[in-house]
Amino acid sequence: MESNVSLEIARYLRGLGVERAYGLPGGEVTHVIDAMIEVGIDWVLVHHEAAAAHMADAESQVTGRPAVCVSTVGPGASNLVNGVANSFLERSRVIAIVGEYDAAERSSMVHMNLDLKALFEPISAYVERIDAANLAATLSHATNVLQAPVPGPVTLLVSASDQRVPTAPLDLPAPLANGQVLESAAGTVADLLEGASRPALILGVGVRDPDLIDSARALVNALDLPVVITPKAKGWISSDDPRLAGVLASYGSSGSEQLLAGADLILAIGLDGTDFIRPWRFTAPLRLEPASRTDPSVPGEQIICELNLTLGELCESGLGPFRGVRRAAEARGQAEVDRSAGTLPARTLPDHMRGGLDPVDALRAIRRATPRSAITTCDVGMFKLAICQYWDSYSPRTFLVSNGLSTMAYGLPAASAAALAGDEPVVTLVGDGGLLMGAGELETLARLDLPVTVVVAVDSSLALIRLKAEIDDLTEVPNDFSRADYVALAEALGVSGRRARNLDELEDAVATAVSSGRPALIEVPVDYTAYRRMGG
Repeated sequence: MESNVSLEIARYLRGLGVERAYGLPGGEVTHVIDAMIEVGIDWVLVHHEAAAAHMADAESQVTGRPAVCVSTVGPGASNLVNGVANSFLERSRVIAIVGEYDAAERSSMVHMNLDLKALFEPISAYVERIDAANLAATLSHATNVLQAPVPGPVTLLVSASDQRVPTAPLDLPAPLANGQVLESAAGTVADLLEGASRPALILGVGVRDPDLIDSARALVNALDLPVVITPKAKGWISSDDPRLAGVLASYGSSGSEQLLAGADLILAIGLDGTDFIRPWRFTAPLRLEPASRTDPSVPGEQIICELNLTLGELCESGLGPFRGVRRAAEARGQAEVDRSAGTLPARTLPDHMRGGLDPVDALRAIRRATPRSAITTCDVGMFKLAICQYWDSYSPRTFLVSNGLSTMAYGLPAASAAALAGDEPVVTLVGDGGLLMGAGELETLARLDLPVTVVVAVDSSLALIRLKAEIDDLTEVPNDFSRADYVALAEALGVSGRRARNLDELEDAVATAVSSGRPALIEVPVDYTAYRRMGG
């Protein structure tokens, strides 16, 4: 039976478990979109290509499977760059299908014509122009890239004319095996632990594997080992685990930093340069890895080993206890001290920026009203720095944040995708600056009628950059904007809105919104001066 390139791409995606694709249509991708719909892949229309890529990133993190975004040539592709770059630094299994001109048009056209391969190569784990001749080889290689120990986005460029070329149905081979048989390194690690009195464990983005995190939790408990996580590992160790010392992020991190600084051995699992907001400045860790790789931002010796086997044997080693509960409690206590440890002198604020709730108090009110199992997405900005430390997450795949790229306007589209892909209510925590960058996705949320509660923290400023300006004794004015009516904005786009002026109103508003199972936005003013007081 004869097929064509677009249909075989669609069948390939369906075979990977892809259930939906996010994007905006264009003349160069209509055939592949139609083919995806034909094989049962839902089409999710968004309002900006970067949002489409953020949604694919979030779905991949929630499900552990590859997810798909689509754009057309020129401005569609260049808009997509932000989201693909985010997936590259977040190590996400995203497939970007990008339409482009055929070879003749690429050599003769100027209108909307960019060298898309050159554009996407620095931000993709694999990028290739796809046609009937290389279809099977390209898709096979894409699968291997997506299943690598350190995955990343695959960008497939395909012209409208190539999409229509007839081809035989593909029978793709199974993914290539690693070929390397890994062994346990428990003996080597145990010898080092035996000589240590203050060891610590740090977990990063690479622990996003259910089997691996079970082994890591077992190790923490068996050895009474204190554990520090990065924002990308948030939720993979529960916030109520007594051996969790905290999040190595920015604000509120001094306790975790003191614990790592005082450790005489640091074991690292899944640690990656994308985990860090600040450079690593502690003893070089012993990095347990499933494959050798170069990462100049993470120092230390790599031990290539079968991780689950290594951690399981260490659990049976009889080593410890290493006073993990006590040492972690001391670190967590310091995070509370950090809330008022800042030394930045006060400056006069514009009238519309005065007042509001303490951000951490607001987060805790929201958390009390949110089910433990809910998925939380977090936008980028000053609010993120508080969220990463002070928001509690209890389960894997329930906290999503752009950390490597740290791109604003991530939280809202990520929340919509998390609601589509998961079975839990979703709360997204965004600042007003980030919401305004991608407010059109409120219409997407309303159209899909998803159980997402949007909490927008209002301080009428790009607060993080404003604070940096104050630190450097520069003018703050370029960062401030007028206070918008976010309730009216939400309702104009089909999302119910409510304003919370105190903690009781905030907790009630969130509880009501979450229990409704419908899209809702809650506007809450936050106190910018609280960020000045924070340290750590």
